[in-house]
Amino acid sequence: MLKLAFATSRGRMISLVGSFLALMFAVVLVVSCGLLLESGIRARIPAERYGAAPVVVAGQQRVTLVGDDADPGQSLPEPVAISATLAEKITKVPGVTKVVPETAFPVGLTGSEGRVVGRSWESAGLTPYRLARGRAPATAGEVVTDATLGRKVGEKVRVTGRDGLREYVVTGVAGPGLARQPSVFFTPERAGELFARPGKVSAFGVFGDGDGLAERVERALGDSVTVYSGDQRGLAENPSAHEGREALIGLGASLISIVIMIAVLVVSGAFGLAVRQRDREIALLRAVGATPGQVRAMIGRQALVVAALAVVPALPLGAALGTWMFGQFRARGMVPEGFAPVIGPFPLLGAAAVGLLTAWLAARTAVRRAARIKPTEALGEAMVEREGLGRGRMITGLVFLALGVATSGLSMVVAGETAAMSASAIVLLLVTAAALLGPWLVRLAAILAGGVVRRTSPVGGYLAVANTRTAAKRLASVATPLILMFAFTSTTLFAQSTLGHATTTQTLEGNRADYVLEASPGLPPEVAGAARDLPGVTGVTETIRSKVLGDTVELGDPILMPMEAIGLTVPVHGIDLGVTSGSLDRLGDDGIALSRLAAGSFGATVGQKIRLRLGDGTRVTRTVVAIYERGLGYGDVALPYTVVRDHSETGMADRLYVTGGPGSSDLAKRLAALAPGLTVLDRDDVGAAVNTAQEFSDWANLLLVGMIIVFIAISVVNTLVTATGARVREFALLRLVGGTRRQVRGMVRWEALLVGGLAIVTGTLITAPTLMALSYGVTGSPLPHVPYLTYAAIAAITVALAYAATLTPTRTALQGHPATQIRT
Repeated sequence: MLKLAFATSRGRMISLVGSFLALMFAVVLVVSCGLLLESGIRARIPAERYGAAPVVVAGQQRVTLVGDDADPGQSLPEPVAISATLAEKITKVPGVTKVVPETAFPVGLTGSEGRVVGRSWESAGLTPYRLARGRAPATAGEVVTDATLGRKVGEKVRVTGRDGLREYVVTGVAGPGLARQPSVFFTPERAGELFARPGKVSAFGVFGDGDGLAERVERALGDSVTVYSGDQRGLAENPSAHEGREALIGLGASLISIVIMIAVLVVSGAFGLAVRQRDREIALLRAVGATPGQVRAMIGRQALVVAALAVVPALPLGAALGTWMFGQFRARGMVPEGFAPVIGPFPLLGAAAVGLLTAWLAARTAVRRAARIKPTEALGEAMVEREGLGRGRMITGLVFLALGVATSGLSMVVAGETAAMSASAIVLLLVTAAALLGPWLVRLAAILAGGVVRRTSPVGGYLAVANTRTAAKRLASVATPLILMFAFTSTTLFAQSTLGHATTTQTLEGNRADYVLEASPGLPPEVAGAARDLPGVTGVTETIRSKVLGDTVELGDPILMPMEAIGLTVPVHGIDLGVTSGSLDRLGDDGIALSRLAAGSFGATVGQKIRLRLGDGTRVTRTVVAIYERGLGYGDVALPYTVVRDHSETGMADRLYVTGGPGSSDLAKRLAALAPGLTVLDRDDVGAAVNTAQEFSDWANLLLVGMIIVFIAISVVNTLVTATGARVREFALLRLVGGTRRQVRGMVRWEALLVGGLAIVTGTLITAPTLMALSYGVTGSPLPHVPYLTYAAIAAITVALAYAATLTPTRTALQGHPATQIRT
C-alpha cells in the first residue's frame, strides 16, 4: 500500500511541480517587464547641468493632437526652444529671486570623445561652476572648458559648431567637472550665434525661496512649457531622455501583454492537465456526497497554494532579471546614461495578482465540468475521454479563427503602417484559436497521417494513431505549448530577418556614392564645399537625419505618427531612393517626398499637400513631389536639407555622400584631410556599418523575446513530462494485454512525432499570414525573408523537445510491474 501511495503521490507531484514552474517563470517575466514599465513612467535622472537650480523651465517635449484630451501624445526628438521673453513673466512669480537663461547646443571638441555641450558663460551658475583657473571668456574667440576635458589655460582648441570649425583660446578651466556631459562655455553673444535661434533659449533656471516654487511657476506659465524640479530636472538636460522613457514604457507595456497572454495559455494548459489527472478522484468525492461548490473550492484553494509558493521566489528573481535587463539597455545606449531602474511595489503586487488569479481561474475552469456533471458520468469520463468540444470552447475557438483569418486578409489589402502593425494581432488571434480548437487539430493530424504511420509501423504506429484519436484532448494540451513555442519563435525571428534584410538591401542598393563621410557630432558646413572643390569629385550630397510626426489618420482616428526623416541637398548625388513617381529635384522650399509606406499611411499622391510636425514640433504643410521605395534604408520622409538642419539640435550634416570620376584614385586620403576627426567609408564599410546597426537592434529584440521563448520551452517540457508521467496505468494495461516495453516506447515515439509535426505545421500556418502581412506592409511584397536553416533548426528543436520530454518519463513509467501499476 505504501508503494501504491507513493506512486500516486509521485504522479501528482509531477503535475504540481510543472504547474509551479510554469507559474514561477510567468511571474518572473511579468515582474521584469513591469520593472521596465515603471522605470519608464517614474524615470529619474540626477541633474548635472542644472544641479544648482531648484526649478527648471524648458520646452514642451511632448505634443498631442489639438482638442483630443485622450491622445497620449508623442515625444519630440529635437529640443524645443522657448521664448526669451518668458524670463520677465517668471520673475514676477512670488518667491522667485533669480532667473538664469540657458542656451545649450552640441559641439565637437577636437581630441575629445563623447557628448560635449556648448553653453553661454552666464549659465555657468546653474551647475554650479566656478573658475578653478583663469578667467571668463571676453571675446568671440575665447572659451572656458570643463575640468574633465583636460585643457589648459592659454591652450588653443578647435571646436566644431553649426557655423563650422573654429579655433579658440582657453581662458579658463571650470569645475566641478561633469561626467556625462562636459561643457565648453562661450561669451553670451557667441553662444547665441551658435544656438541660432534668435529670441529663444533652451531653458531657464529659476531660483527662489519657499515651498511650492515649482507649482507657483507652473501655474503662472500654463501648459505651453514644462516645469521640472527634483530629480525630474535631469530630463530637461537631454531630449533623448524623453525618448528613452517612451521606449521603456512601450517595451514594458507590449511585453507584459504578450507575457500575460502566453502565461494564461501555458498555465491554463498545465492546470487543466493536472486536474484531468484527478478526474477519478473528483468523481469519487462527488459519489460520496461532495457538492460541486465544494469540489471547485478545493481545487481553487489548492491552485492558490501552488501559486503562492511560486510567487515567493519569483518576485526577487523577477526584480533581479529586470534590473539586469535595464542595465544591458543602458550599456548599449538604448536608455540614456543616468537613468536608474525603479523597483516599486506596483510591478511586484501586479505580478503576484496575475499569478494568483491565473492559477485560480485556470483550476476553476478546468474542474468546472467534472464538478458539475453526475458522479456516475464523471467516473465514466475519468476512464474514457469525452468526445467533442464543449459548445462554449468550440464557438470561442471558431470566433478567434475567423478574426485571425479576416485580419490576415484585411492586412493584404490595406496599405502603410496599418498593414505592418496588424502582424502581432494575427499571431495572437490564431494561436488562441489553435489552443481552443486543439483536439480537432489532433484528430485531423491522426486522420491525415494515420495511413502512412500505420503502414510504416504496424504495431507502434497503429497504437499511436488509435490513441491520438481517442485521447485528443490530452494530446492537445501537449501540442498547444509546442504550437505556441514554434509560432512565437518563428514569428519573432523571421519578422526580424524580414525587416533586417529589407533595410540592409535598400541601404546598399540606394548607396551610389564612392565614399561617405561622417564625424561627431556632425560635419562642419565648410567640409561639403571643400569636398566639391576637390579634383575628381563629381557630386556631393549633404544629409541630416531626424524624426517627424505625421498628422494622419489610422483606422478612422487622427493620430500623430512618428516617422524617420532625412534632409537632402538638391540635386541628389550618391543616393538613389528608388523614386517611382515625381522627382526629388522639386523638393525646394515647399516640397516633401514620401516612401511608399508613408504615402500609404497618409493616403497621399504626388501633388497633394500633407501636414506634419518637424523634430522640434514646428507645424508645416508641404506638397508631395515624389514617392520612393527605399524608406527602410533612408527614412520614410525626405525633406530639403536646410529645413531639417534649421530645426535640429546640431545644425550639422550627419553624412556626406561623395561620388568621384576620373582622377579619384587617392580621393579617400584627400577627403580625410579636409577636417580633423573625419571618418571616410567606402561602399564595403557602409555595408558593414549597416549590418552592425542591425545586429544591435536584433540583440535588443532577441534578448527580450529569448527569455519568453525559454519560458515557453520550459513549460513545454513540464507539460510533456506531466502528461506522460500520468499514463502509468495506460502503459501497464497495454503490457498486461501482451504489449512489450519496446512496443509501448514505439507508440510514444510515434505520438511525439505526430504532436511535433502538428506543432510545426500549425505553427507554420500561423506564422505565414503574420509574416506576409508584415512583409507586405513594409516592403510591398507578401514574401517574407525566411532563412531556411533557421526554420529547419526551429523544427528540429520542436521535435527534439517532444521526443526528449516524452521518452524520458516513459522509460521511468515502464520500470515497475504492470500488475502493481494497474491498481495505482
